[in-house]
Amino acid sequence: MRLLALDQASRVSGWAFFEDDKLVDYGKIELKEDEVGPRLVTLKKEIIDLIDKYKVDMVAFEDIQMQSSIGSNVVTFKVLAEVYGVIHEFLEEMRINYIVVPSVKWKSTLGIKGKKRPDQKRNAQLYVEEKYSIKATQDECDAICIGSHICAQESGFDWTKS
Repeated sequence: MRLLALDQASRVSGWAFFEDDKLVDYGKIELKEDEVGPRLVTLKKEIIDLIDKYKVDMVAFEDIQMQSSIGSNVVTFKVLAEVYGVIHEFLEEMRINYIVVPSVKWKSTLGIKGKKRPDQKRNAQLYVEEKYSIKATQDECDAICIGSHICAQESGFDWTKS
């Protein structure tokens, strides 16, 4: 299985590529456009380029949720919903298998703990350092963790669209 895992966002998105349950490559997509619309276009193009480069069988990306640290910032949640929608739509259009992973699910599988979001982000980085012996950005680590979760669940996983 060739899996692309995404920790998508409107400015910096982490990605990780796994082949046969092994981490092969990872990185981040930095979007510099001022307006959301052009950033979404660039993000879509960059993800499609990754799918083509690695001949991906499956994409895993993170579900969205209103963060308590964001509080009532509905604008941020709305932008994340737009990012989610763009990815969801083009994966459907391209007929690429995908899975949407709630953050609580991958954190539970990997034992990532922390009362606050910054603690969880740091613990994800520690997990990646320990498991893969690499130091990566928080966005890259979250993508690696999402992919690690899918690889850990693979034996009982239904590889159809979710």
